[in-house]
Amino acid sequence: MKNHEWVDGKLLQTNKKYSQLKLKQKEKIYQWMYEAYRDKYRELGKYPDLKDIDDILEPVMERIDEAEIWIPYGEVRKHFKGCMTQLRKRLNRENRTVPDENNTIEPLSIVFSVCKVSDYSGIDIDRPFVFTGRTDQEKSLVCPTNLVPDNTTDRDDGWRGFRIGAEMDFSLIGILARITKVLASNEVGIFAVSTYNTDYVLVKEKDFRKALGALKSSGYRILDPEPDTDRDKDKDGEG
Repeated sequence: MKNHEWVDGKLLQTNKKYSQLKLKQKEKIYQWMYEAYRDKYRELGKYPDLKDIDDILEPVMERIDEAEIWIPYGEVRKHFKGCMTQLRKRLNRENRTVPDENNTIEPLSIVFSVCKVSDYSGIDIDRPFVFTGRTDQEKSLVCPTNLVPDNTTDRDDGWRGFRIGAEMDFSLIGILARITKVLASNEVGIFAVSTYNTDYVLVKEKDFRKALGALKSSGYRILDPEPDTDRDKDKDGEG
């Protein structure tokens, strides 16, 4: 027969259109497309684009084959391209409606320095946002730039930071990894500091707005920055 061929013992229509599928088949395929699109988004740390279509549709076609739904790949690909905006909007709604404080980013109104020090005698560790790290090879310090001590041997200035969500359970997996993946895909380098409660991410000051914009586009909720009251006290001569 014209426009038919035998595949695995079945006579299949080679020019079958997506519109000819049954409604339940279309609903299943749409859900599989969404799940594959969401998985690719999580893998990339950003919304997929046209160059990612074939990778996204590979698991979709596997599920279509398993369900014994016959539709040419070209028809599925064509339909998927037409659905990409809808899939993105659905994923964006899902990201924004999930009540997850770990999807909340709190910018800090502080300029940080990353340092190496000979000892910690010149730093008041009771001041806010002073992070120390001691190994068998070095004593490191991350602190507001106005608190960098005189006994600093190496320093890198010009860092801005934000903290992730609220207090995090130690059983949570991949919170920081997803954020770093978003920033890496936007060519933003980071310096991460973990505390008992949560994680802090530092980026160079020139990349700060770019980083927050990338995270917002990926579904994170960006809070208004907290005022740097500790630095204000220093300016007023009270610190």
